[in-house]
Amino acid sequence: MSMLPPPCGDYYPTLDALIAAANKYAREQGYAVIKSRTKKRGDQVFKANLACARGATRKSSGLGKRNSSTVKCGCLFEANAVRKKDTPGWELSIKNGEHNHGPSSPEDLVVHRRAEMKEVREEIRKFAEAGRKPSEIHTSLKTAAEAQGKRLVVSQRDIKNAKRVIAREAMQTIPSPSTSSNDNVPPNGPTEQAAGSSKESNALQLQLLEQRIATQEAQLREKDALLREKDALLQIARLEAELSRRSTNSSDKGPQYPPYDPYG
Repeated sequence: MSMLPPPCGDYYPTLDALIAAANKYAREQGYAVIKSRTKKRGDQVFKANLACARGATRKSSGLGKRNSSTVKCGCLFEANAVRKKDTPGWELSIKNGEHNHGPSSPEDLVVHRRAEMKEVREEIRKFAEAGRKPSEIHTSLKTAAEAQGKRLVVSQRDIKNAKRVIAREAMQTIPSPSTSSNDNVPPNGPTEQAAGSSKESNALQLQLLEQRIATQEAQLREKDALLREKDALLQIARLEAELSRRSTNSSDKGPQYPPYDPYG
């Protein structure tokens, strides 16, 4: 399959907008574009060199051989993004549109997964606040994407990492319990406004803690139900194994006859 370079001739208001448009096209072709070098005029960037995400080579730090469709292989694809003074925006030009590798799946290219993560991060935050697991969030996002005729490329690991970041950000917004309400008291004494603000802060903190406790309790109930189901399945498996063993022993013995009596 021949991987075509992004089309040229359009102008973009920013360098990021140009790279995003180039990657939107490159995603369908099986590769990704990254910014390799930039040139400045004063403190303003006016030119950027773009390369294939598999362009550079990387020395392996392990003893084994890495077998991956995303390993860097020295691809020589190269393009320039330039902002000229007499043009309305950034313009793309292709220096070398050839690749030395085959197409890769968008799921295997971190550039495309990061771009999509920006689009679905708010949805992940809402699911995380509802106590949904990464696998459940991934299934919901995939179903929504397919309903729109799209393809989800973020992985469950990406969603798990995003949940950690979101939780860390939420913790940073919660006022520290060690902070005394007297820290914000004006020199002339407390005011009604300061007291009201302190009450609102405490109420918000209590609400967030209650939500977190409710989420954890729901997760514990779900885990307990799964453990009970697992125990029931194990008990059924043991009974079936015991029945199978008895059936096998009975068939091995063959038919039972009374002892032979020559005088009978």
